[in-house]
Amino acid sequence: MKRNISLLAICLIFMLTILGCASGSGTKHNQALDHDAKAGSAAEPYLTFKDDIGYEIDLQTKPERVVILNEGLELFYQLGGRVVGRASVPAVSVPEQALDAEDVGQINNVSLEKITSLKPDLVIGHPFFHTGLTEGLAASGIPFALLKIESYDDIQSKGRLFGSIIGTERETEKALKETDDRIRRIIEKAPDRSLTFAILTIMPMGISIQVSDSLALDIVEQLNMNNAAAAMQSGQIPGSVPYSIEKLIEADPDYLFISVHGTEQFGHQKLRNDLESNPAWASLRAVKEGRMMFLPAEFVNPEGLNIDRTFEYLAKLVYPDIYGS
Repeated sequence: MKRNISLLAICLIFMLTILGCASGSGTKHNQALDHDAKAGSAAEPYLTFKDDIGYEIDLQTKPERVVILNEGLELFYQLGGRVVGRASVPAVSVPEQALDAEDVGQINNVSLEKITSLKPDLVIGHPFFHTGLTEGLAASGIPFALLKIESYDDIQSKGRLFGSIIGTERETEKALKETDDRIRRIIEKAPDRSLTFAILTIMPMGISIQVSDSLALDIVEQLNMNNAAAAMQSGQIPGSVPYSIEKLIEADPDYLFISVHGTEQFGHQKLRNDLESNPAWASLRAVKEGRMMFLPAEFVNPEGLNIDRTFEYLAKLVYPDIYGS
């Protein structure tokens, strides 16, 4: 009997030992899983987003050395950001805070060598001007986003993206709402007088008529004016057609706005040499009635959070009886 009890005791001790080992092994396994989970969490990127041509950008850490080549420079600074490099635009002043940033060339001719020498951890370019930088920046392992601002909604969406990049999301939302409130107050006063307009864009490579996809168009349309060129079929440059006096005469807009990518002097020279030199130019109703005018550079390179000033400028130009002059 005693022998049987001893055997039973030995069996129980053996079973408990096995269970204890299994429990210890399970604890170690769970600890390993927890460690792996934490390691996976730590590897998650700081921010992932898609740019305006559909590329996915992964920022592993918060960018500290940003280069901005597009028209978002002022907005980036207004939201608390800083850059180490920037592109220059003729006739457009650089924000005071960005004067010490490296100038990497004019917006249409930036230097890849200068950009990479700054060792940036994010470069922001424009799809029209900077697609050719993609391969070179990728070879250097530099995150590259192509972003454009072609509407007021773009200012809002890019502002939120910039806020996420900089890490000022809460302050950004507040600032964007304040801007939106100011703009809504301007737009609400715009009368509906069925006025039409056309925008000519003067660039070094030629003159075009804007059909869609431009900040200037969006601002004018939000002030209850209709684009007389909207039905024209776009040419090689998206959102525009090559300039044609015949098409312009056929459209017969109430207002003719001229937007210049370059200096004011360059714009007036192109007007004299390429437009006014044709006698048919003087037959345009907007020209005859004194409603042909140059738009300031802010219609091409927006003032960011101060975009309401651009809305107000145009509102006073077209509706002086409502907004004053």
